[in-house]
Amino acid sequence: MNGIASDTHPAIRIQRDLRYGTGSIGYGTVQAGSRALTLDAYLPPGEAPAAGRPALVMAHGGAYHRGAKDRDEFEQDGSRNTPVHEYCERFAARGYVCFSIGYRLTQELPAPQPHPIKRDRQQLARGRTDHVRGLLGLPPASHEELLHGSEACWADVADAFRFIAANAARWAIDPTRMVIGGFSAGAFASAYAAYALGVPAAAVVCLSGGMYADDAEHYLHGARGMPPVLLFAGEHDLPSIPERTLALAEGAARAGLGMRRYRVPGKPHFYDRESPIVLQASTLPGGEDCPTVESAILAFLEQTLVAPQVDTTQLEAFARAWSRHDIEALMSFMSDDCVFHSSLGPSASGTRYIGRDEVRAGFMKAWADFPDAQWTRARHFVAGSRGVSEWTFVGTRASDGQRVEVDGCDLFSFRGDKIRVKDSWRKTRTPPADS
Repeated sequence: MNGIASDTHPAIRIQRDLRYGTGSIGYGTVQAGSRALTLDAYLPPGEAPAAGRPALVMAHGGAYHRGAKDRDEFEQDGSRNTPVHEYCERFAARGYVCFSIGYRLTQELPAPQPHPIKRDRQQLARGRTDHVRGLLGLPPASHEELLHGSEACWADVADAFRFIAANAARWAIDPTRMVIGGFSAGAFASAYAAYALGVPAAAVVCLSGGMYADDAEHYLHGARGMPPVLLFAGEHDLPSIPERTLALAEGAARAGLGMRRYRVPGKPHFYDRESPIVLQASTLPGGEDCPTVESAILAFLEQTLVAPQVDTTQLEAFARAWSRHDIEALMSFMSDDCVFHSSLGPSASGTRYIGRDEVRAGFMKAWADFPDAQWTRARHFVAGSRGVSEWTFVGTRASDGQRVEVDGCDLFSFRGDKIRVKDSWRKTRTPPADS
C-alpha cells in the first residue's frame, strides 16, 4: 500500500495531500479564484477484513483561521491539545482508516455558500476568532467574512466526508461505519456536516464543539437515521463553547439520538488525549468508567460502530409479532437505547418514545387504540444499517368503532442485531369530495 511511514507508528502508511475538491477563495477581490482542497489518509497495517474497516474522518481546530491537517497543536495556561493528526495515527494503529481534513480558512475569503447553513444570520460567537486574528496580525473581519469562513469550513468537511464515502473501496472502508469528528472549529464543522448537511456518518465526535441552540432545534431529528454524538468541553473552556456543546447534547437527547457528554476537569480549551474526564450526561448505556478523553472516544466508537446484522427474516418476525400483539417478542428485537417515533403526534417526528420503558408503552398504546390491529401484506428491505417494512394497517378504533385501513411503512435504524430506531409512517384517509 503506497504512502510514507509514520514516524511514531512505522507500520502505518500516510498518503498526503489527496485532493477531494476545489474551493473558491478571494471572494469580492480582484484575486478571486479557487484552490485545491486536500486531505491526508492514515492507513492501518495488515490486511483489511472482508467486511471492510471502520473509518475516522477528523478536522483540525484553529478558530477557522489557523491550524492545518498536519498541524493544530496549541497551548493555553500550560495545557496543550492533542493534534488531530496524532489522533489519526493512534486510531489507525487500532485498525481505523483515518483522515485529517484540510479546509479553507476565513482569511482566504471563501465565497458564501449557495444555501445558508446557519439559521440565525446575525448571531455569531466571534470572541475567539477576533483574538486569533489579532495573534495572526490580521485586521478585524466583517460579520459576513466570519460567517462565510465558518460555513465554508463546514461545507468543505462535509465534501471531504462524501469524497471518502464515494471512494470507500479504495481504502477498504465499510461505508456504514464512518465517523466524523474534530477539535474546536473542526468539531463544529463535523456537527454541522452530519446534522445540517446530512453526511451519512455513523457517529460524531466533538472535542470542544457543538451547535448553536436554534440550529440544533431546527436540524436534529432522530427519526432520520441521524448519528449518535460524543461531546467534550474543558471545565474552563472558551465562554461560548459549553453553551453550544450543551445545545447539541440536549438537542440529541430530545431527538432520541445516542449522546454522551463529558467535562474535562481543570482544563481550558486545550486538553490532551490523556486528560481525566467526568461524565455529565448520557442517553447511551455505559461510559461512566472511561478515565480519559481517548478511552472515552474508543469506548464510544466500539459501542456505536457495531456492524449491522439485521436482515429481512428478522423484520418479518418483528412484523408477525406486531399482528400477534406480542410485546415481549417485539421488545426482544429492540436495543437498550431504542427509540420509537409514532405516526401521530405533536412534533415533526409524531410522538417520540425514548428508552425501553417508553417504547414498550408506545407499542402497547397501538393495541389499546385498535384492539384488533393487524399489519398485513408486509414487505421488507435492508441496506446496511437501515431498513424498511411496508404494510397495510387494518383495525377498529376503540374510541368510536370506526374501521380503518391504510397503507404505511416503518423506517428502521439498526445497531448490531437490534433495532435502535423504529419510525412509523402511514397514510391519512380523508372523506371523499362532495359530488
